[in-house]
Amino acid sequence: MARVKNHLQFGIMQKLYQGSGCISVLPQILKKEGWKRVMLIADPGLYQAGVIKPVEDLLESAENVEYILFKNIRPNPEAVTIETEALPAAHEFKADVLLAVGGGSTIDTAKGVAIVGDTDAHVMDFSGWPPSKPIPHKTYPIIAVPTTAGTGSEVCRNAVICDRDGFKLVLMHDSILPAYALMDPDFLAGLPFPIAAATAMDAFTHALESYTNMNANDFTEMFSLRALELIGEAIRPFVANPAVDKWADMMSRGCTYAGFSLGIASIGQDHVITHPMSEEPFHMPHGDACGMVLPAVVEWNGLGCREKYRRAYNAITKKNISEEDFDVQMLVDWVAELNRDLHIAGDKSFEDWGYNDGEVLQLMLKHPIFNNKDATPNAACSYPRVTRMKDFEYLIRLTNEYSKRER
Repeated sequence: MARVKNHLQFGIMQKLYQGSGCISVLPQILKKEGWKRVMLIADPGLYQAGVIKPVEDLLESAENVEYILFKNIRPNPEAVTIETEALPAAHEFKADVLLAVGGGSTIDTAKGVAIVGDTDAHVMDFSGWPPSKPIPHKTYPIIAVPTTAGTGSEVCRNAVICDRDGFKLVLMHDSILPAYALMDPDFLAGLPFPIAAATAMDAFTHALESYTNMNANDFTEMFSLRALELIGEAIRPFVANPAVDKWADMMSRGCTYAGFSLGIASIGQDHVITHPMSEEPFHMPHGDACGMVLPAVVEWNGLGCREKYRRAYNAITKKNISEEDFDVQMLVDWVAELNRDLHIAGDKSFEDWGYNDGEVLQLMLKHPIFNNKDATPNAACSYPRVTRMKDFEYLIRLTNEYSKRER
């Protein structure tokens, strides 16, 4: 069967602001849209550190605006918390808009509230809902203000939320694409080293996987490659000191461009394998998991996208390696060295995090994210190389081997 043909998708269905100090436009947005009742959803650690104070000051200075604060954000957003705490607060306050200030977990929490909207539905009722099929009720608009340069959640219509069994599932719908995103790199200045490293590695992985996804097109590839150029140059000095304007701005833009791409082209096997890695028994930060898995995935996919990997390698290194001279192992080695430089996963191996090739491997493979991997026809596979369950098992084992070599 021939590969399914997709229409070339272009366009950005948001209003975006990027650059130092762009948070200052917030009152103008509220006034323009007539949003007077704001539910501020904020990361509790950032709130305690005073990072949210400038946002509250802007809300308090805005004309005829009232707001409430919700800050019970879990590292992996849970449907039960959204349904029992965040949604009742939004309903009682009669919110006009959700203002999410934080990392991916904060923005995804807001997306869980937004998709349920003014109903008593459950978040997971919308798992599997067609992305462009209209939602039959009023949803909440979102203003997203990212405080990391990682997930790209501010510019894509995806949300990762844990169901009542603790499994991470992906919601995807146009209604949860933030209406506005304010990418102000000044919010990145205080990131601790491990968080800056993990979130930056997540952004890099988005850029690389969206570039090599079979659904990529001219529009997404343009943004993916630019993201790789920016992140490749900035990632190390940014993690060393996120308060340097140049590096923070480059990472902010790189994360945003990668987010555009993943929102249309999607990502790859790395982001499949990392789902169970943030759950029992690992609870590994998502970006650390991305970095740990990536060398194995690049090695595996090289058979199917060698030329794209060459272009990606040249973008991140600013070299001009010819097709004749390029070997996929060059990119694998670059990623492995980056993992070491950024102390990804705390310089620990997968086994140090609790992995073994026995019962833990089998537990990972039972995760719902792997459902139907053997049933997907080649023509519908979005990975550069067809990957079945036996192949995912191989990749997980190979991830463990790479993690030991890098330490």
